[in-house]
Amino acid sequence: MLFPLPRCRQTGGTLAAAGALWLALAGPAPARPLPPDETPPTPVGRGGTLPTPTTLSALPNTLADPADLGQHSWLDHDSETLGILYACRAGFLDLVHIRNAADWALNLQARLLRALQRGEPGLDVEGADRGVRLHLTFPAALRPEERETLAPDLALQLARRYAFVLLDWHEVATWYGHGVLPFVSERPSAFSVDDTASHLVGLDLAERALADPQRALLPALTAQLAPLLQELGVQPRQQTTLAMERVRGLWWNPHRSWPANSFITRRQVDSGHPEQTFTAWQVPGLTACAEQPAAQWQVDHLDHWAQGRFADWAQAWLSPGAPEILSASFGEDSPQRRTGRLRVPEDLPAVLDEVRRRMREELGPRADQPD
Repeated sequence: MLFPLPRCRQTGGTLAAAGALWLALAGPAPARPLPPDETPPTPVGRGGTLPTPTTLSALPNTLADPADLGQHSWLDHDSETLGILYACRAGFLDLVHIRNAADWALNLQARLLRALQRGEPGLDVEGADRGVRLHLTFPAALRPEERETLAPDLALQLARRYAFVLLDWHEVATWYGHGVLPFVSERPSAFSVDDTASHLVGLDLAERALADPQRALLPALTAQLAPLLQELGVQPRQQTTLAMERVRGLWWNPHRSWPANSFITRRQVDSGHPEQTFTAWQVPGLTACAEQPAAQWQVDHLDHWAQGRFADWAQAWLSPGAPEILSASFGEDSPQRRTGRLRVPEDLPAVLDEVRRRMREELGPRADQPD
């Protein structure tokens, strides 16, 4: 029997016939408060890669060995295994994105929990990208008894939501040409088919680590990663290579290489609605993955956790420091452009719709579809 993923749900019977995989129970895993010496630091990013056999011209890509995942670390990533994996139910995954997402979720959970238990009115967060800030407000303090009973799980669900916002915005900014490498475009990596699924797996990893009663947080992250990937049907390296070759000429262009944006011809963009399910893209025709339905996730459970009381409880604004993105998404005279900020997640769907429109215009009318 599978240990259920907190957000990725497993289906059976009629749902399986519909092709949906649900690997989790309806409710989230309970979170635990962290002692001060376990509070995760502000995440330090890791450099990701692409779901292709090569990256720069003929330079071989980094494919991860699922039998050797290394040790999770906050700051010194030399102990970690990084690279691309293929999982039957989740498609291509990037360990960099999984680990980054887990770090962000745990950092935000600790900070949100502290704010909720102290009765503070909100929280300011500096994103991983330069100039990006997230401002959260709470309409009222929790009741004293709720600060112990509800606060850890509420902090976790809020952390899932807003960590995903920050990660999603990074993909948006990358599409528009923002990046950390001077004079080199990172646009091919924006919403590549491994990104969003990896972020959601990372949120689940964070939730599992918080629910681990036997281990401190870092050992829990290390211990929980392998079984989580196994439940998603992770494959050995040779199957990852085979999966990449099966979508040659469809999801990636073998006549291009990084940093050409046309190198990655298909991108998977989420809806921007945290309550809607996100379905992984599977590579068709892999014998090792025959008849294994695709994984589906929700970003968080706020729409029905605690009877939905907290679905719209927190209010959040993202100040991205990118007026050109706000202009493209909402117009020059829009409130978002004038104030330099947008409501999240409420305004994200419009931003992502514009990204999709531009992708289709640049990469082709099926650029946001798997086939």
